[in-house]
Amino acid sequence: MTELELVVRQEWGRLVALLLAQFRRLDLVEDALGDAVEAASRTWPEDGVPDNPAGWLMTTARRRVLDRLRTEDVARRKQALLLTDAERHQEGARTMADSGALVEDDVLRLVLMCAHPALAPESASALSLRLVLGVPTADIARLFLVPEPTMAARITRAKKRIVGAGIPFAVPDASVLPDRLDLVARTAYLAFTAGYAPGTGPDLLRADLSGEAIRLVRVVLGLRPAEPALVALLALMLLQHSRRDARTHDGRLVLLADQDRTRWHHDDIAEATRLLASPVLAGPLTRPAASYVLQARIAVEHATAPTPDATRWDRIVECYDLLLQVEPSPSARLARAVAVAEDRGAAAGLDALEGLEIPDSHRPAAVRAELLTRAGDVDAARAAYDQAIAACRNDVERAFLETQRERL
Repeated sequence: MTELELVVRQEWGRLVALLLAQFRRLDLVEDALGDAVEAASRTWPEDGVPDNPAGWLMTTARRRVLDRLRTEDVARRKQALLLTDAERHQEGARTMADSGALVEDDVLRLVLMCAHPALAPESASALSLRLVLGVPTADIARLFLVPEPTMAARITRAKKRIVGAGIPFAVPDASVLPDRLDLVARTAYLAFTAGYAPGTGPDLLRADLSGEAIRLVRVVLGLRPAEPALVALLALMLLQHSRRDARTHDGRLVLLADQDRTRWHHDDIAEATRLLASPVLAGPLTRPAASYVLQARIAVEHATAPTPDATRWDRIVECYDLLLQVEPSPSARLARAVAVAEDRGAAAGLDALEGLEIPDSHRPAAVRAELLTRAGDVDAARAAYDQAIAACRNDVERAFLETQRERL
């Protein structure tokens, strides 16, 4: 990965947030940042990477916005579109006086803007993933189980809605969080999932994206410390994130059963275990909170088992049965089929998998191929691997599937 790709991946959301805070024009900001990245791709290889790459992109993008404003000759409109520093400070002071609890985090402010009630929840989450966290449109489409062109159109409409409705990128106070909390949590969860299942490109995982999702949940939890959904979600994320260093070896995928458990982050596991014992999770839970708790209970069974053979697959199947009642999804059904196979054998797993299809996903075919291999049906397993390989868009996962097929 080049220095430019790295800084774009890590800083895109923050740069968008900072530029929006100054110019309040989403259309101009995105175009200007795109122009800045294009300029960097031409100049950095020749002139060298600047000492402050993110600052270079910020300065270049800011100049592009100002150039566009001059070209548009919007001197009359500029007063409404641009806030001077003094105005920004006055606005912040008024908000602080009203609420006493500003949301200062740039990325959270941008997510809250995307979570505006004027946008449909699915569009808001998709826009946050693309605009704030830089998740590719193809991967967002896979997370929402829709074709890529459908998701691209949805994101475009959401952007136009923000621009057309004049949704402000102001300094929000904590009073907006209760109404937007579920959507912010869902967006963070989707971002975390995208980090560990990127779907496209050369990287098997994006631990930096998942880490940013965890940081976002911690920020919101600091503002709403007794919110069950946030407590459970943070526990779930920490348990999954604890295995980040053991998921790959020399660029190759390492399955859970084969991972070196000494490389797991046991401090993350300990914190997550404490969170799951929190009193705020003892009472009646909303559906999102209950879903996160059940998924965290599944993850903690994996995280605390000393060896793969010691994993309590019967408990995991029970949790998936409850999860499918609380929040049914094709992904949960697929994971349950894997757990059933581990608990009761490959034939039972294949029965649980029967009829399951996930659009644009290679995973049902990959799981079917593995279970058919265990059941001894080599020809059917080979055909299932061919199907999975054809559908897989991640280089590392595809290489793993090809190796598994060759072993047949």
